[in-house]
Amino acid sequence: MQADVVFSGGGVKALAFIGVLQALEEYGITIRKVAGTSAGAVIGALVSAGYSSEDLIKMLPELSMFARAEQKMNRTPTILRWLLLYWKKGLYSGDGIKEWMDRKLFEKGIRYFEDLPHEKLRMIASDLTDGEMLVLPDDIKRYTNDKQGHLTIAEAVRMSASLPFFYEPVKLKSGKEVHYIVDGGVLSNFPVFLFDEEEQQVPLFGFQLTAEEIGATRKIDSVVELYEALFHTMKEAHDQRFIKKNPRLRWVVVKTPSIPTAGFQLRPEKMHALIRSGRAKTIDFIEKEGLK
Repeated sequence: MQADVVFSGGGVKALAFIGVLQALEEYGITIRKVAGTSAGAVIGALVSAGYSSEDLIKMLPELSMFARAEQKMNRTPTILRWLLLYWKKGLYSGDGIKEWMDRKLFEKGIRYFEDLPHEKLRMIASDLTDGEMLVLPDDIKRYTNDKQGHLTIAEAVRMSASLPFFYEPVKLKSGKEVHYIVDGGVLSNFPVFLFDEEEQQVPLFGFQLTAEEIGATRKIDSVVELYEALFHTMKEAHDQRFIKKNPRLRWVVVKTPSIPTAGFQLRPEKMHALIRSGRAKTIDFIEKEGLK
Protein backbone atom coordinates (compact mmCIF):
# COMPACT_ATOMS: atom_id res chain seq x y z
CA MET A 1 0.00 0.00 0.00
CA GLN A 2 0.95 3.65 -0.41
CA ALA A 3 0.90 6.38 2.21
CA ASP A 4 1.70 10.08 2.48
CA VAL A 5 4.06 10.79 5.37
CA VAL A 6 4.93 13.73 7.63
CA PHE A 7 8.15 13.78 9.65
CA SER A 8 8.50 16.24 12.53
CA GLY A 9 11.66 18.07 13.47
CA GLY A 10 13.77 16.83 16.35
CA GLY A 11 17.46 17.26 15.64
CA VAL A 12 19.58 14.18 16.17
CA LYS A 13 16.55 12.33 17.59
CA ALA A 14 15.33 12.07 13.98
CA LEU A 15 17.53 8.98 13.68
CA ALA A 16 14.41 7.25 15.04
CA PHE A 17 12.84 7.87 11.63
CA ILE A 18 15.27 5.34 10.13
CA GLY A 19 13.53 2.76 12.29
CA VAL A 20 10.17 4.08 11.09
CA LEU A 21 11.31 3.50 7.51
CA GLN A 22 12.50 -0.01 8.39
CA ALA A 23 9.04 -0.93 9.64
CA LEU A 24 7.26 0.62 6.66
CA GLU A 25 9.52 -1.30 4.27
CA GLU A 26 9.04 -4.56 6.17
CA TYR A 27 5.26 -4.27 5.83
CA GLY A 28 5.36 -3.23 2.18
CA ILE A 29 4.20 0.36 2.74
CA THR A 30 5.68 2.77 0.19
CA ILE A 31 5.79 6.55 0.54
CA ARG A 32 3.95 8.52 -2.16
CA LYS A 33 4.52 12.06 -0.85
CA VAL A 34 6.54 13.30 2.10
CA ALA A 35 6.76 16.53 4.08
CA GLY A 36 9.03 17.46 6.95
CA THR A 37 10.59 20.16 9.03
CA SER A 38 14.24 20.53 10.01
CA ALA A 39 15.70 17.04 10.63
CA GLY A 40 12.44 15.66 9.28
CA ALA A 41 13.18 17.52 6.04
CA VAL A 42 16.61 15.88 5.92
CA ILE A 43 15.07 12.40 6.16
CA GLY A 44 12.27 13.35 3.77
CA ALA A 45 14.73 14.53 1.13
CA LEU A 46 16.77 11.34 1.29
CA VAL A 47 13.67 9.14 1.16
CA SER A 48 12.29 11.09 -1.81
CA ALA A 49 15.56 10.50 -3.65
CA GLY A 50 15.15 6.75 -3.22
CA TYR A 51 17.35 5.96 -0.23
CA SER A 52 16.21 3.02 1.88
CA SER A 53 16.51 2.54 5.63
CA GLU A 54 19.49 0.24 5.01
CA ASP A 55 21.17 3.00 2.98
CA LEU A 56 20.62 5.48 5.82
CA ILE A 57 22.09 3.09 8.39
CA LYS A 58 25.19 2.80 6.24
CA MET A 59 25.43 6.60 6.36
CA LEU A 60 25.67 6.69 10.19
CA PRO A 61 29.50 6.74 10.34
CA GLU A 62 29.49 9.46 7.69
CA LEU A 63 26.95 11.47 9.69
CA SER A 64 29.09 11.09 12.82
CA MET A 65 32.15 12.39 10.98
CA PHE A 66 30.11 15.29 9.66
CA ALA A 67 28.88 16.15 13.15
CA ARG A 68 32.41 16.09 14.57
CA ALA A 69 33.55 18.43 11.81
CA GLU A 70 30.79 20.90 12.74
CA GLN A 71 31.74 20.60 16.41
CA LYS A 72 35.37 21.65 15.82
CA MET A 73 34.21 25.16 16.68
CA ASN A 74 34.00 23.99 20.29
CA ARG A 75 37.80 24.30 20.48
CA THR A 76 37.59 27.95 19.48
CA PRO A 77 38.14 30.33 22.42
CA THR A 78 34.84 31.29 24.04
CA ILE A 79 35.20 35.02 23.37
CA LEU A 80 35.75 34.35 19.65
CA ARG A 81 32.71 32.09 19.54
CA TRP A 82 30.57 34.85 21.02
CA LEU A 83 31.95 37.35 18.51
CA LEU A 84 31.18 34.97 15.64
CA LEU A 85 27.68 34.44 17.01
CA TYR A 86 27.20 38.21 17.16
CA TRP A 87 28.44 38.92 13.64
CA LYS A 88 27.36 35.75 11.83
CA LYS A 89 24.19 35.13 13.90
CA GLY A 90 25.15 31.47 14.23
CA LEU A 91 28.05 29.36 15.52
CA TYR A 92 28.34 27.24 12.36
CA SER A 93 28.08 28.13 8.70
CA GLY A 94 25.70 25.30 7.76
CA ASP A 95 27.55 24.89 4.46
CA GLY A 96 28.53 21.36 5.44
CA ILE A 97 24.98 20.06 5.62
CA LYS A 98 24.08 21.68 2.30
CA GLU A 99 27.12 20.26 0.50
CA TRP A 100 26.60 16.81 2.02
CA MET A 101 22.94 16.74 1.00
CA ASP A 102 23.73 17.98 -2.50
CA ARG A 103 26.28 15.19 -2.89
CA LYS A 104 23.93 12.47 -1.64
CA LEU A 105 21.10 13.59 -3.91
CA PHE A 106 23.45 13.87 -6.90
CA GLU A 107 24.38 10.21 -6.39
CA LYS A 108 20.72 9.45 -7.14
CA GLY A 109 20.63 11.78 -10.14
CA ILE A 110 18.55 14.37 -8.29
CA ARG A 111 19.23 18.00 -7.46
CA TYR A 112 16.13 20.15 -7.95
CA PHE A 113 12.56 19.70 -6.80
CA GLU A 114 11.67 19.51 -10.49
CA ASP A 115 13.59 16.22 -10.64
CA LEU A 116 10.89 14.67 -8.43
CA PRO A 117 7.17 14.13 -9.13
CA HIS A 118 5.00 17.17 -8.37
CA GLU A 119 4.67 17.77 -4.60
CA LYS A 120 6.62 14.59 -3.85
CA LEU A 121 8.63 16.57 -1.28
CA ARG A 122 7.84 19.73 0.68
CA MET A 123 9.36 21.29 3.76
CA ILE A 124 8.98 24.25 6.11
CA ALA A 125 11.31 27.17 6.86
CA SER A 126 10.78 30.44 8.78
CA ASP A 127 11.31 33.97 7.45
CA LEU A 128 12.26 36.00 10.53
CA THR A 129 12.33 39.28 8.61
CA ASP A 130 8.67 39.08 7.59
CA GLY A 131 7.60 36.83 10.44
CA GLU A 132 6.15 34.34 7.96
CA MET A 133 6.20 30.63 7.38
CA LEU A 134 7.70 29.39 4.12
CA VAL A 135 6.53 26.26 2.32
CA LEU A 136 9.37 25.11 0.11
CA PRO A 137 9.74 24.97 -2.81
CA ASP A 138 6.49 26.93 -3.45
CA ASP A 139 7.32 30.14 -1.60
CA ILE A 140 10.83 30.64 -2.92
CA LYS A 141 9.33 32.59 -5.85
CA ARG A 142 8.72 35.60 -3.65
CA TYR A 143 12.45 36.33 -3.48
CA THR A 144 14.04 38.24 -6.32
CA ASN A 145 17.21 36.16 -6.30
CA ASP A 146 15.18 33.15 -7.44
CA LYS A 147 12.40 34.53 -9.64
CA GLN A 148 11.89 31.23 -11.40
CA GLY A 149 11.61 29.24 -8.19
CA HIS A 150 14.61 27.14 -9.29
CA LEU A 151 15.66 25.90 -5.85
CA THR A 152 17.91 22.95 -5.11
CA ILE A 153 16.65 20.48 -2.54
CA ALA A 154 19.90 20.85 -0.60
CA GLU A 155 19.37 24.62 -0.32
CA ALA A 156 15.84 24.06 0.97
CA VAL A 157 17.06 21.53 3.54
CA ARG A 158 19.70 24.00 4.67
CA MET A 159 16.94 26.57 5.29
CA SER A 160 14.55 24.18 7.01
CA ALA A 161 17.28 22.80 9.32
CA SER A 162 18.88 26.14 10.28
CA LEU A 163 18.59 25.78 14.05
CA PRO A 164 18.65 29.37 15.39
CA PHE A 165 21.98 30.46 16.90
CA PHE A 166 23.52 27.08 16.03
CA TYR A 167 23.58 27.58 12.25
CA GLU A 168 23.86 30.91 10.49
CA PRO A 169 20.53 32.03 8.99
CA VAL A 170 20.20 31.75 5.22
CA LYS A 171 20.01 35.19 3.62
CA LEU A 172 17.59 35.78 0.74
CA LYS A 173 16.82 39.07 -0.98
CA SER A 174 13.45 40.52 -1.87
CA GLY A 175 14.07 43.81 -3.62
CA LYS A 176 16.68 45.60 -1.51
CA GLU A 177 15.64 43.91 1.70
CA VAL A 178 17.59 41.00 3.17
CA HIS A 179 15.48 38.22 4.67
CA TYR A 180 16.84 35.92 7.36
CA ILE A 181 15.59 32.34 6.98
CA VAL A 182 15.85 29.88 9.87
CA ASP A 183 14.60 26.51 11.05
CA GLY A 184 11.03 25.67 10.07
CA GLY A 185 10.40 24.31 13.56
CA VAL A 186 10.10 27.87 14.84
CA LEU A 187 6.66 28.09 13.16
CA SER A 188 5.64 24.53 12.26
CA ASN A 189 7.54 21.55 13.59
CA PHE A 190 4.99 18.97 12.36
CA PRO A 191 3.49 20.26 9.07
CA VAL A 192 0.39 18.10 8.81
CA PHE A 193 -1.44 21.05 7.23
CA LEU A 194 0.47 20.53 3.96
CA PHE A 195 -1.78 17.58 3.14
CA ASP A 196 -5.39 17.91 2.05
CA GLU A 197 -7.62 16.41 4.74
CA GLU A 198 -10.32 15.65 2.18
CA GLU A 199 -8.13 13.48 -0.03
CA GLN A 200 -8.86 9.89 0.91
CA GLN A 201 -7.02 8.04 -1.85
CA VAL A 202 -4.14 7.10 0.43
CA PRO A 203 -3.72 7.31 4.22
CA LEU A 204 -1.65 10.04 5.86
CA PHE A 205 0.85 8.90 8.50
CA GLY A 206 2.40 11.52 10.79
CA PHE A 207 5.49 10.60 12.82
CA GLN A 208 6.25 13.00 15.66
CA LEU A 209 9.22 12.87 18.01
CA THR A 210 8.86 13.86 21.63
CA ALA A 211 10.73 13.44 24.90
CA GLU A 212 7.63 14.29 26.94
CA GLU A 213 3.99 13.27 27.00
CA ILE A 214 1.90 14.90 24.27
CA GLY A 215 -0.82 17.10 25.71
CA ALA A 216 0.56 16.96 29.26
CA THR A 217 -0.04 20.06 31.36
CA ARG A 218 3.10 22.00 32.26
CA LYS A 219 3.99 23.05 35.75
CA ILE A 220 4.94 26.74 35.81
CA ASP A 221 6.48 27.86 39.10
CA SER A 222 9.37 29.97 37.86
CA VAL A 223 10.28 32.38 35.09
CA VAL A 224 12.42 29.67 33.47
CA GLU A 225 9.46 27.29 33.36
CA LEU A 226 7.31 30.13 32.03
CA TYR A 227 9.79 30.72 29.19
CA GLU A 228 9.93 26.99 28.36
CA ALA A 229 6.12 26.76 28.31
CA LEU A 230 5.92 29.87 26.12
CA PHE A 231 8.46 28.47 23.65
CA HIS A 232 6.72 25.09 23.40
CA THR A 233 3.30 26.71 22.96
CA MET A 234 4.60 28.95 20.17
CA LYS A 235 6.06 25.90 18.40
CA GLU A 236 3.18 23.51 18.88
CA ALA A 237 -0.11 25.46 18.92
CA HIS A 238 -0.34 25.88 15.12
CA ASP A 239 0.34 22.21 14.42
CA GLN A 240 -1.93 20.89 17.20
CA ARG A 241 -4.87 22.65 15.59
CA PHE A 242 -4.37 20.77 12.32
CA ILE A 243 -3.61 17.46 14.03
CA LYS A 244 -6.96 17.52 15.79
CA LYS A 245 -9.04 18.52 12.75
CA ASN A 246 -7.55 16.24 10.09
CA PRO A 247 -9.59 13.01 9.96
CA ARG A 248 -7.20 11.53 7.40
CA LEU A 249 -4.20 11.67 9.75
CA ARG A 250 -2.97 8.60 11.59
CA TRP A 251 -0.72 10.12 14.23
CA VAL A 252 2.25 8.17 15.61
CA VAL A 253 4.17 9.64 18.54
CA VAL A 254 7.69 8.23 18.92
CA LYS A 255 8.95 8.67 22.48
CA THR A 256 12.68 9.34 22.58
CA PRO A 257 15.23 9.94 25.34
CA SER A 258 15.75 13.53 26.43
CA ILE A 259 18.62 14.32 24.07
CA PRO A 260 19.53 17.93 23.17
CA THR A 261 18.37 18.81 19.65
CA ALA A 262 21.93 19.73 18.69
CA GLY A 263 23.52 16.86 20.65
CA PHE A 264 25.25 15.39 17.62
CA GLN A 265 27.98 13.58 19.54
CA LEU A 266 26.01 10.37 20.03
CA ARG A 267 27.72 7.03 20.44
CA PRO A 268 26.76 4.32 17.93
CA GLU A 269 24.79 2.37 20.55
CA LYS A 270 22.60 5.41 21.25
CA MET A 271 22.06 5.96 17.53
CA HIS A 272 20.89 2.38 17.11
CA ALA A 273 18.72 2.65 20.23
CA LEU A 274 16.90 5.57 18.58
CA ILE A 275 16.46 3.55 15.39
CA ARG A 276 15.05 0.60 17.35
CA SER A 277 12.58 2.85 19.17
CA GLY A 278 11.24 4.20 15.86
CA ARG A 279 10.91 0.71 14.38
CA ALA A 280 9.18 -0.77 17.44
CA LYS A 281 6.66 2.06 17.68
CA THR A 282 5.83 1.88 13.97
CA ILE A 283 5.39 -1.89 13.98
CA ASP A 284 3.07 -1.56 16.97
CA PHE A 285 1.09 1.10 15.08
CA ILE A 286 0.87 -0.95 11.86
CA GLU A 287 -0.35 -4.07 13.65
CA LYS A 288 -2.88 -2.22 15.79
CA GLU A 289 -4.26 -0.50 12.69
CA GLY A 290 -4.44 -3.80 10.82
CA LEU A 291 -2.26 -2.52 7.98
CA LYS A 292 -0.17 -5.67 7.61
